[in-house]
Amino acid sequence: MDKKNIQSILWDVLEDEIPSETIKLWPAVKADLVAGQQQGEKMNITRERRITQVAFGSLVIIALLTAILLTPPGRAFAQNVIQFFIRIESTSFELTPSQIVTEEPDPAAPTAAPPAPLISVAEAEAQAGFDAAELPAVPEGFNYLGARLYGDSISIEYQAHGYGGNLILMQSRDGFNQSEWDQVPEEAIVPVKIGELEGEFVKGMFVVFAGETSAAWNPEAPILRLRWMKDGIWFEMTKFGDVDAIEYLDQAGMIALAESIVYAP
Repeated sequence: MDKKNIQSILWDVLEDEIPSETIKLWPAVKADLVAGQQQGEKMNITRERRITQVAFGSLVIIALLTAILLTPPGRAFAQNVIQFFIRIESTSFELTPSQIVTEEPDPAAPTAAPPAPLISVAEAEAQAGFDAAELPAVPEGFNYLGARLYGDSISIEYQAHGYGGNLILMQSRDGFNQSEWDQVPEEAIVPVKIGELEGEFVKGMFVVFAGETSAAWNPEAPILRLRWMKDGIWFEMTKFGDVDAIEYLDQAGMIALAESIVYAP
């Protein structure tokens, strides 16, 4: 089978999978191929082979990019190579001098900056510039608080009955705002499925105690995090605390909540 027949077969396959009228690249590619073929007829065999190879290579590259960006299997493959949490080989990391706690905190000392003010989801969407996904109902054991805006990230928050815990659904078009405290030991990361989407689940966090010069991973810390991506939006669902009212919400429960999110009209 010669290269011209191979090009024809590839073209037919791509046309069947993705009609050319739906992709603006095709008219330019077609024009280049036609020009190349016409020009090749006027040149010697070596020149003709070079043009054919370049055109064939361009078709292959475009076909691969099209498959990755526009077809469900390609998007699934792209998601498979995404790592949602920062991996770390160790279960501890050294603190900088400013991070070392040398004594019990002074109650009169200034505390951390307060969280962003609570606003409606509609207000957060207007400022962030994208539609936010929401849980269809308030999860059992929680009260709905509202939304907060952190840069271009929308945080939809719930508080456990009687306090002592929270559930936060964070979403952004720009990925996660991560620091060294977001690092996770490789063995603590659990690959999961949110419907047909790939995701990662982690229980635990790095903690540091007074007098210690390093942070240590605590797998029993009552913090559960679930991360995934859908339609170009990065999601993180986090459960803080383990009071009786929300003790039931485990890995499976969080995945079920993630699968239920909807976009309000």
